[in-house]
Amino acid sequence: MLTIAVAIFDETALAFLGLGDPSKISLGKMIENAFQRAAISTGAWWAIVPPGVLVAVIILACSLLGGAIEDALNPRLRVAHLSARSFRLRPLVGRGSEAV
Repeated sequence: MLTIAVAIFDETALAFLGLGDPSKISLGKMIENAFQRAAISTGAWWAIVPPGVLVAVIILACSLLGGAIEDALNPRLRVAHLSARSFRLRPLVGRGSEAV
């Protein structure tokens, strides 16, 4: 899953730089077209923001899903003393039930 996120980012970056396939439509190509047509200076934010947010959401989703899959399938990450169910506060050293 983490490799998918990197591949999507790489394809978007290459398409934005003009190094992708010009006959294919991609998020990077959409952002590049918006920059070429001066969408920022004319106030056409809707040409840049949705593709950029979509790229960010896809990459974040792939990263979070990859982390969740790794947590679920990697037995080395299951450490009993760090789990939330067994977390208990211990009394301070030197302070028992006797009154001072």
